[in-house]
Amino acid sequence: MARSYLDSTVKQLFISCGHLCPFPGCTLALVDYGSNPPTILGEIAHIEASSNEGPRGNANLTAKARDAYDNLIVLCPTHHTLVDKDPSRFSTEDLRSWKADAERGVRERLAIAVVSVSFAEIGLICNAYADGTLGAASTPMVAMDPSKKMDHNNLTDRVRPHLTTGLAQASMVADFLRRQGQLVPAFPARLRSGFLTEYDRLRSDGATPDDVFLGLITFGTTSAAAPQDSLERRFLLQVAAAAVLAHLFEVCDIFESPPT
Repeated sequence: MARSYLDSTVKQLFISCGHLCPFPGCTLALVDYGSNPPTILGEIAHIEASSNEGPRGNANLTAKARDAYDNLIVLCPTHHTLVDKDPSRFSTEDLRSWKADAERGVRERLAIAVVSVSFAEIGLICNAYADGTLGAASTPMVAMDPSKKMDHNNLTDRVRPHLTTGLAQASMVADFLRRQGQLVPAFPARLRSGFLTEYDRLRSDGATPDDVFLGLITFGTTSAAAPQDSLERRFLLQVAAAAVLAHLFEVCDIFESPPT
């Protein structure tokens, strides 16, 4: 059976596990950033098989659900092979538990890393996005309730930790943009336009709202990171990207605004 993964879903899988294999006790990185372009080492495994006859198969699962985020996990090649060759030993509950533990670990790392974000990381992310044209319409730049905006855009608790973490440093982003705008008046508009360009691209690819949100973070992180950056450095840039996105999410037209 053909497998079809949205590119944004694949990115979400990697970002939600912190780019580390979630198999208990395994600390292998799922991406080698030492090569150019980076080498993807992680492999996508199905929690319930991609076919009825496969490991942990479920005949009641639709084709769409088989390749959706909730039924996928990224593992290192060794542990992907292991769980599929011995499905009686590794149940669907086991794989879901590992995935949930990895997601919880990322949330904890986000809470710790956010205090280390500085103007330097914010600047790298903003510069990575500020390549857009000036065709984006201006917005009132008035803060609105992020929870209401999340509900209006069908964003789930899967992205809430990233939004919450980002909002903790959104004031730093606002300060950075104020100062940068004094030096380069067009800079805030270019930043907003750059985000909107990527936002529109992700939506046109059929990404879910959660995939779009995390795809924007991934794009900013990847664009700002240097080839020699460590995994920890990239995680810090990821938090900075979440902060820039959270600021724009709160004050302008990244994602649709709920009716007033």
